[in-house]
Amino acid sequence: MRQLANKNITRKNPKKEISGWLDYQHKSPNGRKKKVSASLKKLQAERRRALLTRLGLIIFVSLGFILVLGYFISPISNVKSVRVLGASEINSNQIVKVTGITAQDKVISTLFNKNKYNDKLKKYFPEVKSVGFHVRSMNNLVIQIKQRPAIGYVHEKDGYRQILSDGKLSTHYVSTSKIDHSKPIFEGYSSHYQLIEDLKIYSHLSESIKNKVKMIDGNTERSTQIILVMKDNNIVIGNVSTIIDKMNKYYIPIKEQLKKPSVIDFEIGAFSREMTDKEKKLAGLTG
Repeated sequence: MRQLANKNITRKNPKKEISGWLDYQHKSPNGRKKKVSASLKKLQAERRRALLTRLGLIIFVSLGFILVLGYFISPISNVKSVRVLGASEINSNQIVKVTGITAQDKVISTLFNKNKYNDKLKKYFPEVKSVGFHVRSMNNLVIQIKQRPAIGYVHEKDGYRQILSDGKLSTHYVSTSKIDHSKPIFEGYSSHYQLIEDLKIYSHLSESIKNKVKMIDGNTERSTQIILVMKDNNIVIGNVSTIIDKMNKYYIPIKEQLKKPSVIDFEIGAFSREMTDKEKKLAGLTG
């Protein structure tokens, strides 16, 4: 037989191959053990962090609960004082009395119930537009009152009451010295309905005419009649159905033609005449 050429055949040492395989088998389990051990350590660290986080949260919540409980038990949580601001013409003690707030009430519960107190005060005092509550120095309660503006005054036997922007009357009386004379006074009204009707007429006058009205007299001869006393001491007599249009159009032109205070009659047509003694007294021209 011809001997085959062996120049392309690679010879391998069997012992070397087996030795490499045995080395792999020997080293591989240890590598896996190291990887598993590292993973277990990482998992344990994560679990430890999670446990510490939960424990910290429980401690924080517990401390917060203890502090809140301690606050409610302590006298600091009670209302120490009540101060009323923004209601110079309303008795502050009466405002506090209407709310029903006492020194035994908790500050937080008072703030939670502020809408209830707001409704009570607005219902009892028509002049109160809104109410705000806030706390100073832990337990000093402040009630901030915002009042409705007054558009005039009505004279009653006990004094003057403010006519508020919504047409209601204030609960308190204003002394003569505290009247804002830039606003009109409604005199001689025995009927609240008549007062409201004349108030509507006044509200529809132009601003320039409104500013010239000193008084509106409810003591008229007829229910359809209205009497206005002006700041320039003229007296205007008119009909409730036409007075707005005639005052806005004709009062100033007629007034500029007068040489002395007079009566301007707008009931039928438009003309002026001299005042009677009664009318002069009404205008404040005689004692």
